Amino acid sequence: MEAPTIKILVCAHKETPLPQHPDLLPIQVGSALSTQRLDIAHDDQGIHISSKNPNYCELTAHYWAWKNLKNVDIIGLNHYRRYFDFDRKWKAFSPDRSFTTTAAFISQPFQLPDLARYLASYDIILTKKRNHPYTIETMYCIEHIKDDWEILKAVIAEKYPDYLPAFRKVTAQSNSMANYNMFITSWKYFDAYSAWIFGILEEMEKRVLLSPYPMQARIFGYLSERLINVFCAHHRLKIMHVPVIMLLDEVQKGDNPANWRFTYRTLKNDFRFMFNR
Repeated sequence: MEAPTIKILVCAHKETPLPQHPDLLPIQVGSALSTQRLDIAHDDQGIHISSKNPNYCELTAHYWAWKNLKNVDIIGLNHYRRYFDFDRKWKAFSPDRSFTTTAAFISQPFQLPDLARYLASYDIILTKKRNHPYTIETMYCIEHIKDDWEILKAVIAEKYPDYLPAFRKVTAQSNSMANYNMFITSWKYFDAYSAWIFGILEEMEKRVLLSPYPMQARIFGYLSERLINVFCAHHRLKIMHVPVIMLLDEVQKGDNPANWRFTYRTLKNDFRFMFNR
């Protein structure tokens, strides 16, 4: 049986050490806006939305892959400082993320598991869920712009009304979600998700007032973090949740919580969520 063609995007916006592996595809996001041309792939080649990177974040690489890559069987997305931690033991009981330095991470050979074998049992690989003391909808309205969320609900109701039950279940009735827009899946699901998510975001772009503040300007990246969970719920995809290894130049004491401390935080947030419903 012929081995599948695998492309895992590694999104970067600046010069930084990156792991080496034949299945990794490093790509410079926001290339159209940058004065520096990195010696990797660029999201401003072919069909692209590179100039929208301040609002779309890593989705400019996602869009580029969707429109320009051909004959790919398995597709995924990592960040230059966030990777799926497949080597973590006791994944079900470990924190959703742990930290190491860039130097320590790069010094070790980068390995990927047999992704085809995983995807024979699961439809998609996402990050391990993080839980919050409030619903996903409430947390978004606390941390970001509430009016944008109301516009999102209107767009989904108009364009994709069949997704509303999953949208309500994931965002208004749940306090946990997979983060970072990271995934690994088959091209079939990637293509379907891409058509759906960009259909929503392109309509959102017509209606929202983009914030002048850099953090809030990342609106479409933030929304898509929530919406990939909705897509998976609507299609009842079987999800493999994997923790994230995050690279920091300086790892501080306490950045990597013990399993018991993480479990305590999870239970505490779940209790607050149930109490606040």
